[in-house]
Amino acid sequence: MTAAGAAGPAPRPGTGEVLLDVQGLSVEYGAGKGRLRAVDNVDVQLHRGEVLGIVGESGSGKTTLAFAIARLLRPPGQITSGQVLFHPKTGDPVDLLTMTDAELRAFRWSALSLVFQSAMNTLNPVLRLRVQFADVLRAHRPGIRSDEIRARTDELLQLVGITPDRADSYAHELSGGMRQRVTIALALALEPEIIVMDEPTTALDVVLQRQILAEIMQLQSRLGFSVIFITHDLSLLIELADTIVVMYAGRIVEVGDTSEIHQSPRHPYSRGLLRSFPVLDGPRLRLVGIPGSPPDMRALPMGCAFHPRCPDRLDRCSTIEPSLTGTGLSQDSPGHQVSCLLYDGEPLGAPPQLKVPPGDQEVLGPAAGSAAVAAQEAGEIEPILAAVRLSKSFGHVRAVDDVSFGLYPGQITALVGESGSGKSTVARLLANLYPPTEGEVRLHGERSRARYGPAFRRYVREVQLVLQDPFASLNPLHSIEYHLTRPLKLHGFARTRAQVREGIDGLMAEVSLTPPQHFISKFPHELSGGQRQRIAVARALAARPAVLLADEPVSMLDVSIRLSLLNLFERLVRDRNLAMLYITHDIASARQFAANIMVMYAGQIVESGLAEDVIQNPAHPYTRLLIESSPQPNRRIRGEAVERGEPPSMLAPPAGCRFHARCPFAMDICKTQVPPPIQVAANHMASCWLHSNDHASVASATSTEGTAT
Repeated sequence: MTAAGAAGPAPRPGTGEVLLDVQGLSVEYGAGKGRLRAVDNVDVQLHRGEVLGIVGESGSGKTTLAFAIARLLRPPGQITSGQVLFHPKTGDPVDLLTMTDAELRAFRWSALSLVFQSAMNTLNPVLRLRVQFADVLRAHRPGIRSDEIRARTDELLQLVGITPDRADSYAHELSGGMRQRVTIALALALEPEIIVMDEPTTALDVVLQRQILAEIMQLQSRLGFSVIFITHDLSLLIELADTIVVMYAGRIVEVGDTSEIHQSPRHPYSRGLLRSFPVLDGPRLRLVGIPGSPPDMRALPMGCAFHPRCPDRLDRCSTIEPSLTGTGLSQDSPGHQVSCLLYDGEPLGAPPQLKVPPGDQEVLGPAAGSAAVAAQEAGEIEPILAAVRLSKSFGHVRAVDDVSFGLYPGQITALVGESGSGKSTVARLLANLYPPTEGEVRLHGERSRARYGPAFRRYVREVQLVLQDPFASLNPLHSIEYHLTRPLKLHGFARTRAQVREGIDGLMAEVSLTPPQHFISKFPHELSGGQRQRIAVARALAARPAVLLADEPVSMLDVSIRLSLLNLFERLVRDRNLAMLYITHDIASARQFAANIMVMYAGQIVESGLAEDVIQNPAHPYTRLLIESSPQPNRRIRGEAVERGEPPSMLAPPAGCRFHARCPFAMDICKTQVPPPIQVAANHMASCWLHSNDHASVASATSTEGTAT
């Protein structure tokens, strides 16, 4: 997919002929003074066999563009101008915007289908999968026989790695990864030429994401369909797309070959997106990210919409709106275009006005608290909060099994693992929301027992929890002022109105929401996701805690907002000398911000150590799997699946090492005996039989044989 410029760039080599040609497409919501233009005069092309990526923050217009192409917009959204020309293999182009409803129903699914983000919302929860496949096939092939439907359903499920016997299941009986595979199989039912994928893996952990993306690329290679892949994760897109379109405030700001966007991003927004992702290779770099927040689409700034956030803005950027033009990077890349006044009349290469040159990033030292690890191991520093042989069972499910660790002042400790590994249960045990089945939690060395009285009140004040979904954790009926006033009064830190005002102003300043008067009278639904999460952090800080438990605190946010919040956590830990547990499935962000990493699998800690040691020298095969599955822009996803199955059912976990069924190095002993924690290096432990004898030879073998990519 390339932007159609005035010069009419030629198709890139290997992409084939034009399949979809979008010209001057604009989409608006509402009417009159409240009108909002969500997509503004977009020109793009998709070629046969191409994987196209559309990237941008929430509100950039990427999903609206896809829905407009598929004619799935609902009122008050309306297409106000443009054409969407579909080029069949034979015959004249057809404009999708002029199709009747009957023609659209025939076109969708047979020529163009969609895969959405939430498979649980896409699949009908009250119908078995086989019925849902039959509905699709009968709607488009009225004469199809029942035996043909059954055979096609089985074939489609096998195509995405699901056994045909699961066709009689309901959606809730499948794992998240299997549900998403089913939606892909449904999209392929009629062999369409175009599949639009709107954030298809955002709700999944990194291992499932990697597996599904590899399967998508395998299918695309075998079946030859074209893909429009929508995401806010540019690092992921670099791995799988042929061409990348970067959108901001409803417009395309840059488009080009993936290698060009990766190696030579021209627009400051593209560079900001690239600098918002932590990496697993090489040294830790200071992540610059993107300051500020996306603009209000109802009141866009004059000139370039990005100029209020741009580190390289010129005076004229606030008055002149740039057009999308070629950068002239080379004769081999005529399709690389950028919408930026920095390149107005400039020669080849980066313009001299850049204040933040590409590739100029500060190398960071060890994360805060890393230097104190030796003192902690020697017992010279006591943990603020400690889990001692902690276990939790729900009926027959043992969600957490014999877990021990400590959280120390001025240090971030990361707990990493797939969905269902027990991470959130650990957080709730530490927050005293669940009583442990076995073991104990100690605050300042004292066992936590009471669930009422002064000791309990002290515990809940000193140990604060920040949850994943800020909208669910903030009462929508109360204002921001109420949410912050209540803990200040409850814990006795503010009694008079003046003290409350002073406390709220200080909290809002700490989480960078200033001036406070712009926010405190609002309700949660009136704030962005990042702003809501900052309010949740401010509410936790109002109790003046010693420990902060953050359970996937940024997984629902855009990459730039995610980075700003993680930087906020890092600063708070340093300035307030907090102990923090950062729970995530993103091992790259754990490396970036945490001093220590603990890797959790099926309710058990399987590896722990200094973050750099765990990342650079992973000792457990599961840790290696997490690293291999994380987005890494220096490689390509072309069907090289890291296929290691899915986590076991905790109703009947396997004997021995719980990872052995997915482990490429499993031995007989792994199937029968639970491995003890083994010290593989200073301050580095792993529960793996591979390290029971010769550590050096095992490490050498795993480094050469264990890389699946």
